[in-house]
Amino acid sequence: MGNRLDTSEQIYFTKDHNMVRRAVRDFVNKEINPFVDEWEEQGYAPLKKLFKKMGELGFLGIRYDPKYGGQGLDYWYETAFLEELGHIKALGLAVAITVQTNMATPAIDEFGSDF
Repeated sequence: MGNRLDTSEQIYFTKDHNMVRRAVRDFVNKEINPFVDEWEEQGYAPLKKLFKKMGELGFLGIRYDPKYGGQGLDYWYETAFLEELGHIKALGLAVAITVQTNMATPAIDEFGSDF
């Protein structure tokens, strides 16, 4: 990381926020980026497998109520998560993830019911 990011991390993010950031960065660097070229050639990425791993690591539902399987964390955790997704070597894959984590789920969280 460059100095600029280091400085912003110190100003805006706590140590706990940065632990999540590093965990997401590690996931992207180990589970996604090494395989992007292969997935591009195949025309397929194992999204179900990736989402399962992300869920196991607590990356899905970061700011949602634990009552519904979320982590109950603040927006800064989600911001750190999203910033690290920006390092995925395939923009389409990052979009596929954020559609699920940040586009589809807010409406369910806001307007969904227990029925």
